[in-house]
Amino acid sequence: MAKYIYSRFSPRNTDYQQQIDALLAAEPEAEQVQDRVRGDIDPMARRAFRQMFDSLKDGDAIWVWWLTALGHDFNQVQATVSALLDKGVTLYTLSEPLTFAPQAEASRVLLSLLSGYGNVQTRRRLLAAEHSRKAIKEDPELWQQKFRGRPADREKHRGIAAMLLEGHKLQHVADSCNVSISTVKRVKSKLSQFDDEGALRTRHTCKRHKDNKL
Repeated sequence: MAKYIYSRFSPRNTDYQQQIDALLAAEPEAEQVQDRVRGDIDPMARRAFRQMFDSLKDGDAIWVWWLTALGHDFNQVQATVSALLDKGVTLYTLSEPLTFAPQAEASRVLLSLLSGYGNVQTRRRLLAAEHSRKAIKEDPELWQQKFRGRPADREKHRGIAAMLLEGHKLQHVADSCNVSISTVKRVKSKLSQFDDEGALRTRHTCKRHKDNKL
């Protein structure tokens, strides 16, 4: 049985080394696997995680500090954990002790919880986006004041804002609209005044104390 410790390094996580030390103390013989990517990138698109995943065999085990190592979106985490279980891999978390074991009833219950939270998160994001779009439509003069510039630029900014409100990631919006990431960030900053319900937030508020560990 192969054992792995998976982590995602973030310079914002000042407790990262302490977390790794705790994981190594729990499983000193485990092989360390580390990614240095943004937390919103799907684990299957991360180079180190994907290489580890492709090498996994039935009976292997992975330790992570907490589920946020696998993403900030509940649906993303649920899909990744399900893929690991389908390969016969057991997943352990250390921050809050949880065990996802293949064919275990407790694992099915935990996955159902993640799926439910993911559905709530999606509905909340869609409702918040609709609330923000309504606010923009009801005050077009404020929109024009905040997004001054050439007509072509205003139209492009509208497209960027629409994609942000739909929940697309910053880099995806920049690539789709053929603009720089800094332009997307400026539009997001101006758009935030309409975001009373949190449409532009990428992290679920109920998990914020966990996300701060990343």
